[in-house]
Amino acid sequence: MNRGDSMILNELKQRFENNNEVKFKLFSLEYIIQKVNNNVEVYPLLYPNRKNTYSSLDEALNYFTVYNESIIENIDRVILL
Repeated sequence: MNRGDSMILNELKQRFENNNEVKFKLFSLEYIIQKVNNNVEVYPLLYPNRKNTYSSLDEALNYFTVYNESIIENIDRVILL
């Protein structure tokens, strides 16, 4: 992970901590990560019924996949909205 990637990751985590949610774009789809009842849900905005639930933000970033790759593996492609 290069310096720019860690800046994006830090900004994503800071927005999540401040707002209990963060919106971002990855591979031309918009996604939301939000805190719900002490869990973290991740889903594409176009498909709100396809929610994946995780116990933490780090778990969501590591295990939610887009085209079989985790968000953390594609952090350099994430555009925060």
